[in-house]
Amino acid sequence: MSFELRTPTADDAPAITAFLDEHGRSAIGESEIGEAEVRHWLALPTIWLKLADRDGRIVGYLDIVTEDDRHFVADVRALDFEVAGALIEASEQRAGSPARIHGVAQGDDDLLRQAYEAAGYKVIRHSFQMRIELDGELPEAEWPDGLAVRNFRPGEEERVHAAQQDAFADHWDFHPQTFEQWRVYTLDRHDFDPSLWWLVEDADELAGLSLNCWHLSADPQFGWVQILGVRPSWRRRGLGASLLRQSFRDFAARGATRVGLGVDADNTTGAVRLYARAGMHVHRRNDVYEKNL
Repeated sequence: MSFELRTPTADDAPAITAFLDEHGRSAIGESEIGEAEVRHWLALPTIWLKLADRDGRIVGYLDIVTEDDRHFVADVRALDFEVAGALIEASEQRAGSPARIHGVAQGDDDLLRQAYEAAGYKVIRHSFQMRIELDGELPEAEWPDGLAVRNFRPGEEERVHAAQQDAFADHWDFHPQTFEQWRVYTLDRHDFDPSLWWLVEDADELAGLSLNCWHLSADPQFGWVQILGVRPSWRRRGLGASLLRQSFRDFAARGATRVGLGVDADNTTGAVRLYARAGMHVHRRNDVYEKNL
């Protein structure tokens, strides 16, 4: 190989960010990841990372998240077919056998699609990134009688975790998370802001939630709905639409010009239709690849 694979350190954060920016502009037409997010990834004990380095320059990036003992999700980014293939192979070596690996090719990243297909992966699912431009009058949220929306309060972390697990238990490829696993990606984030989390309360129970943050690029005008869920017993009462409206208006008041989220294209709860009715559009489609080792 004309490059080597190595484990990154915190000192690599600026160079990784520059590479991800180059890749993002080539593959999806925009910058996607800011340096603060990269530093957060590098500090996480739950992510396995490798860089492809050619003569001191980063030419590829890989991270792997373990969903359970035999299921892994790989994030591969490369501008070169040889590099992409080597990173896919490294992800398989990390997973071992037997195992199941998922990888995602975003937007126009046809190079990665070709690399996955050459390595024997198959497309099994699609997801959408959806967005709305906050350029007009935004409708107010409406709540059913007896239900009220409020921000997250310190001390109810485990309660929110339990509500989210219940809301997503019937979603495709759901993997239960322990509280400690969950908090790594929510409460322990470098940009966690409890004032962006909206909870719908029905007496002493949480019926739904919208756990929001700013986009990973750190663009102060780009809001992100990280987790939006309604628990089964409270569905079909308009809570999802109202949580979206609440989130849109809150982001607009903070200076956001657009809001995005990710969603499974075949979501069985009707989420894609819900988001479209709320004024969101599909910004790009991502393909989920799978291989069983």
